[in-house]
Amino acid sequence: MLKESPNGSRRFQILALSGGGFRGVYSAAVLKAFEEAAKKPLGQCFDLIAGTSIGGIIGLGIALEKPMAEVLNAFQDHGSSIFSDRPAPKSFLGRAWDLRRSICKPKYRVDGLTAAVKQILGSETRLEDALHPIIVPTVNVTTGSPQFFKTPHHQKFQSDWKHRVVDIALATSAAPTFFPLAKIENSHFADGGLYANAPDIHALHEAVYFLGAQEAEVHMLSIGTTTSTFSFSHCIGRDLGAWEWMLGSRLLSVIGSAQQQCEVSMMKHRLSERYLRIDENQSKEQQSDLGLDVATRDAQEMLAAMGSESAKRALGDARLIELLSHHANPVTFFHGKRSTGNGGNK
Repeated sequence: MLKESPNGSRRFQILALSGGGFRGVYSAAVLKAFEEAAKKPLGQCFDLIAGTSIGGIIGLGIALEKPMAEVLNAFQDHGSSIFSDRPAPKSFLGRAWDLRRSICKPKYRVDGLTAAVKQILGSETRLEDALHPIIVPTVNVTTGSPQFFKTPHHQKFQSDWKHRVVDIALATSAAPTFFPLAKIENSHFADGGLYANAPDIHALHEAVYFLGAQEAEVHMLSIGTTTSTFSFSHCIGRDLGAWEWMLGSRLLSVIGSAQQQCEVSMMKHRLSERYLRIDENQSKEQQSDLGLDVATRDAQEMLAAMGSESAKRALGDARLIELLSHHANPVTFFHGKRSTGNGGNK
């Protein structure tokens, strides 16, 4: 039963999923445990979903009500073909040799990621098939602007619903130096994590501005990928050139970590106790084995175990129990196959 405030406004719940490469296995493990506790598809608990990069892939699965156990299994099954099963290089020479692989072209082919996404979301599934509202950030490098792919939950959103979700998933996860740019129609796209690795505040804006939610009634569950902090040792020095910045994915890690920390801080100010962030800080020992593109069996097991432990602790929080007990408000889609006929296109 929906809860209403004295002024008649309804509780509005958002699920926000951060990016983080293969470390998204952690997020999938957390969500699998939450779905088991909720005893229903997680999409039914939230009025809006937002996800970036691997969080975008998982979010699209939730919007389509794909079982989280299947999502987790797909990432584990395809991990070594998406990235590799090589351990993270620990020596300077090892990191330098690893960087050499991405100097003139992307480090990885997109075939493995495409296979995993198709297993999770389907080859021909389109955004109009989503059962729940979702926004997925990308960077349109053809126009030089950030772009969100959105379900048609507002009359203005007249075209995104036509796109295949596999194409949207590849666009939001086209991390520079790791994968080639994605293509949708005549535009090329890069990873949404370049500006919205944690899409939390963008989701809040979407809820209030486009879905008519009252900010005082918004509750958000935000899930990270164990990538919330990244720092340099002083021994690296200050005169870093292109080589040093790219070594060990330092630049991408700094961008993602700084943006996430800023986002989380602002959301705590905006929503206070109505904001619940689930994440883990890697220990120094774990940092040497858990890279953005490290998909070894040990990394898979470690990330899944960390996710399970985080979920167990979170399930003791009354706020999470309330989040999982929520039934999403009825939603109107204005275009596509789920259009209710309010001036939309079918």
